[in-house]
Amino acid sequence: MILSSFKTYVKYDFKRTDKDTELVQAYNDSIVHVSILIPNSVYKYQSYVATVTSREEYPIPATALHIIHPARLLDGSASSDSGTILEHIDKQTYDIRETNPNRTSPATGRPNAYTIFAGAYLLSPIPDKSTYLLEIDWTKKPTALSADADAPALGSEWDEVLKWMTLDRLFAGLGLYDEANYWRGKYEDSQGNPVGLLKRLLDIERDREGVTIGRVRNNSL
Repeated sequence: MILSSFKTYVKYDFKRTDKDTELVQAYNDSIVHVSILIPNSVYKYQSYVATVTSREEYPIPATALHIIHPARLLDGSASSDSGTILEHIDKQTYDIRETNPNRTSPATGRPNAYTIFAGAYLLSPIPDKSTYLLEIDWTKKPTALSADADAPALGSEWDEVLKWMTLDRLFAGLGLYDEANYWRGKYEDSQGNPVGLLKRLLDIERDREGVTIGRVRNNSL
């Protein structure tokens, strides 16, 4: 649903026409909320970064929200080249293996491990060639909607839940907490756990890539 249509959709229940700025902000906040709950969904990307000889550090994309492990190293300059999974290690283990990666002439080799630190992948051994590709999986921060023709990456099945979330935020912003709690109760319980349609949509999103797809969740009648 494009932004202009969503604003009309929300106003069926909000009943005010003077809060478009707040409505759009609440909508964007709601989309971010959902994107955090479903890190393996429509916001998922796979990127390839060419290594540089003697360079250990490769920045995470600036728009990345969530990193999906493990990373892979490809032996070549194309995504179709063969490769291997890299071992994901912690920073302490990395520091033991690479005591000073920024020295003038560090020891190099074919990377077989990595850690994440300060917004970057750190490879070990430090690459000995510029003909490897680091393959990373990540999810992107949603792009804020602003123009009337803008639409979220989420499918139309999310429209109703996003309306509830938006109304919750709008009424809370006005200090109308009973109304805010009413709308929040449609998608979360008092402990903040997803319920109803939100929970079902999250289950569907997880099943798309999980081993539970095709299994019966509940066969009670």
